[in-house]
Amino acid sequence: MPNPLYVSFVWHMHQPFYKDTETNRYFLPWVRLHAVKDYLHIAEVIGDFPSVRQTINLVPSLLVQLEDYAKGNATDPCLDVSRRQTLSANDKAFILDNFFSINWDRFVWPVPRYSQLARLREAAQGEVDLLGYRFWLDLIVWFNLAWIDPSTRQREPRLRAIVARGKDFDRADVAVVLEYHRAACARVIPAYRELAERGQIELSTTPFYHPIVPLLIDTSSARGARPDVPLPDGRFSHPEDARDHLDQAVRFHEHVFGRPPRGVWPAEGAISQATIELASAFPTISWIASDEHLLERALGTRFARDGYGHLQSPAALCQPYRVDGLPVAVYFRDQTLSDRIGFVYQQMDSERAADDFVDRLLNVWQKVASDTRPRVISIILDGENCWESYPNNGDDFLRALFDRLSREPRLQTITPSEFLDRFGATAVLPRLPTGSWIGANLDTWIGEPDQNRAWDLLGLARAQLARWERENGSVDAPPSKTQEVSDRLKRARHALMVAEGSDWFWWYYSHNRFGNERVFDAAFRRHLANVYRAIGAPVPAWLDHPIFGTTPRRRREFSGWLTVSQLSDAPIASDEWAGAGFVEPETSTGTMQAGETNFRRLYFGCDRDKLYVRVETNGRIGEHEVALYVGTNQASRGIAAPTGQRRGDGPAAGDRFQWRVTLSAGIPPSVRLFQAGQDDTWEQTTDTIAAVFGESTTEIQLERSLIGAGPNDSLRLMAVVTDEGGALEVLPASGPASIRLSVPGGNSASAGDEGLSRVTIEGERGD
Repeated sequence: MPNPLYVSFVWHMHQPFYKDTETNRYFLPWVRLHAVKDYLHIAEVIGDFPSVRQTINLVPSLLVQLEDYAKGNATDPCLDVSRRQTLSANDKAFILDNFFSINWDRFVWPVPRYSQLARLREAAQGEVDLLGYRFWLDLIVWFNLAWIDPSTRQREPRLRAIVARGKDFDRADVAVVLEYHRAACARVIPAYRELAERGQIELSTTPFYHPIVPLLIDTSSARGARPDVPLPDGRFSHPEDARDHLDQAVRFHEHVFGRPPRGVWPAEGAISQATIELASAFPTISWIASDEHLLERALGTRFARDGYGHLQSPAALCQPYRVDGLPVAVYFRDQTLSDRIGFVYQQMDSERAADDFVDRLLNVWQKVASDTRPRVISIILDGENCWESYPNNGDDFLRALFDRLSREPRLQTITPSEFLDRFGATAVLPRLPTGSWIGANLDTWIGEPDQNRAWDLLGLARAQLARWERENGSVDAPPSKTQEVSDRLKRARHALMVAEGSDWFWWYYSHNRFGNERVFDAAFRRHLANVYRAIGAPVPAWLDHPIFGTTPRRRREFSGWLTVSQLSDAPIASDEWAGAGFVEPETSTGTMQAGETNFRRLYFGCDRDKLYVRVETNGRIGEHEVALYVGTNQASRGIAAPTGQRRGDGPAAGDRFQWRVTLSAGIPPSVRLFQAGQDDTWEQTTDTIAAVFGESTTEIQLERSLIGAGPNDSLRLMAVVTDEGGALEVLPASGPASIRLSVPGGNSASAGDEGLSRVTIEGERGD
């Protein structure tokens, strides 16, 4: 019988360190909320399928925060306001802003009372005095209740009774829900420990506060991934800090789970030659992991995929590697399969999605089954955030998937350490490249002005700490002084390690703008200030000023008529497209991180008669469909575009479109126009649309009269890449681009008007 294909899942569990190390207060609630919705739920589902092996990667700084909540020592603004007996006007405004922070389609609209509260909130328009006592109590309960996994709400009798009543809650109901939150946080670590002790899961770790290890070792390593990346003014090079993060992670993991970890997921899959050399200095570490595009660079090749995303020759990816002379093995994840769980299957029927995933694994099996060497495919992704967009919090999909895997003899789940113990790692790489699972580079954390400024301020704080340590480390100091120095040094190093985490730099990246960046900017500066406070040094004035704000956003407003004389797939002519707006993809939904994007940039603009759109992609789209959705403000009906994961306060009322233009890069290429019909179906028209197709660029021209766009109308535009499973990518991700052509006085814009026509991105939370 042919060998099975071994399938290795690694679910990465991580949240930023939200705790202020000086005040011990948390500034965001997501550790607590993900504990009650995701961490415990995943453990319970895995436990119901004993033959399915999984790996759970638990970041130590997440475990510290879970323990805080479990002991009742942690509080956060949402927890504080939920407990208050009397609400001030500021409390109520805070609740309106934050207590709908969950996927509306999955958790708000299906609940009659929660959806009613959402409509009342909209009607009140921020006037908190219009909303009565019952509104506030019911909203507090439903926000904290909605974050609890739906199956748990039905299984726990006291929660089930609250759900059944649905409204008219009291303070006793609030107490029941919040006590469940604390108890659930206390159950997470024991649940994973039990699964590990019975051999069903492997537990791996990440350097303690989730730093980008190659950059801690040396910020100049970023040029190993992109030689032209701008670097901070001051070079940050502290391999000893990277070692401390890993050493503390290994020791803390052993303390919590009774044994040291054998595997390490470097934060964001960020690796380098220096990173694996560091890991190899720890005798208990057997493997690390990263992304397939780093393996491509190491091998000097490209893994070809067909239009459906199937690897044409998967053998090279389906094995662990040794780096010449080092004992630690390296696994490289299949990015397409990992991202399908993260971004695609949430839009499909759960049974069909599980079938699709297994079929894709079997496609790989067919191509490697005759190999004499056992093959393993690695599926590695965020294990907590994607389920919010799945039906039933992902429970149906996970159970369908695990059931199929447990019954399919051609596929066998395995952990990375089990595979190494049974088969070893015989393939050898001469050296590891530098990069991460996002674009195979480190751009997400370094290179832009805001990011580089953050690295410079981190370097200044670290240098101040080093000077203080040298000046106060006298061996002749009295014991009381020595103890004080030791305590201060411990606090300062703790704050510094927190500030070295990846999350702060992630939020400074211009591709990651979702409305929370100022919160994280303030938190990063507070962590740096805590370094100075701990050693009794004055906090520098520069830490009072936001870092965020010097890097331009990845979009431009439409500012004036275009003068496109001829469509082309050549590089864009700046004079003809000078007034165009554009938007670039965000690399993340705010919670989930895609490894790469299909879109590179979307240009759009008008002249008096025509709408112009230019779609630039990262390589060929292949068998995927690209659709442009266009809406006007005068139409009486429309159809919603597939939007995948939405962000913000909920579905926008205007996200319905009257026209769809589909682009196919087949042979021959084609462009077709569809109009929304009476029964919510698209009806193809016979109208001809001008278009030019290139290898990775398409330009189209659409008569405005064809879509009924008058001189004072607004046009809304969205581009979507889809396959048979639904939307793969949406641009703009946060809502359609809106081209407004009206000007004061009701006259249409003319060729000489400047600054009167503009584009905004709907759905974006204002700064």
